Amino acid sequence: MGILSENPFAQAIAISTSMALFMIGVAMGIMTMLSTKSTPLPFAVILLIFAVIFIASSVFFENRGADHVGSLMGGGIAGFAVTFAIIAFFTGISFAAQGGIQGIGWERMVSALAICMISSMLIIKAVKYKISGQYL
Repeated sequence: MGILSENPFAQAIAISTSMALFMIGVAMGIMTMLSTKSTPLPFAVILLIFAVIFIASSVFFENRGADHVGSLMGGGIAGFAVTFAIIAFFTGISFAAQGGIQGIGWERMVSALAICMISSMLIIKAVKYKISGQYL
């Protein structure tokens, strides 16, 4: 792990690849959820994920200076978005584990990985500029 902390190229590749794999998992999960109208996670687990994210994000927004209603609304929006992304990711992983990637083909998967790696690098750079106040 020490190599990644010192080498900016390895850091960029590792982070963009991780984000790209998450994006691909979410995309496959959304496609699977739309076609099958179901998820591999039970409703109780989905509700638990939402509750944890809702509470954590509400406290986060309240500590950042939002009023009570604003922190609850922000927590609800963040909870819904993150819960949806997590459910879609695990649905995509389930789809891949059941052999769904073979139906898509390796060329499309490699192309999707490359596109998502480029997109994740653009997202990382945009967030860095936004944080530093030098947004485009």
